[in-house]
Amino acid sequence: MAGAATLSPLINITHLHSSLSSAANSIGEEAEEIDGAFFEGDDVVEDESDEEDTESSVDLLIRFLQSMLKKVSKRAKRASRSVLPSAIPPQLVSFAVDGILLLAALSILKALLEVICNLGGSVFVVILLLRVIWAAISYFQSSGSSFNQGGSSFGTTQPVA
Repeated sequence: MAGAATLSPLINITHLHSSLSSAANSIGEEAEEIDGAFFEGDDVVEDESDEEDTESSVDLLIRFLQSMLKKVSKRAKRASRSVLPSAIPPQLVSFAVDGILLLAALSILKALLEVICNLGGSVFVVILLLRVIWAAISYFQSSGSSFNQGGSSFGTTQPVA
């Protein structure tokens, strides 16, 4: 009796996950039907360019990352199924592994963005210091010539009496 009570939340989570994915699929199909209904009769000539035919490096990178994520996900699912008890449904194991992989990818992305922001901040500070030094030098050069022209004896030699 206690075993059935502990499995019911897992089954509910699995059922919720499957119902959400089926709802998302049906929404996507409805959106395509609506687009087809509104834009089916348009006789607008679209410009076909070579950019659409060739794959960009960003598309190739995304495709590579997706295939690597699928391979890692399959291996992690197999490893976790071998360790976890058989009472846990495979959909729940899959959901957990995918969530952990997503969190790991986000933490790696966060670390990379922190590095980029720190480097950007350092470059900004260096550029700011160089501009301040440059402005100070140009100010003293432009006003330095008026020191001796004003009749001041500062910086000139005095005759010895």
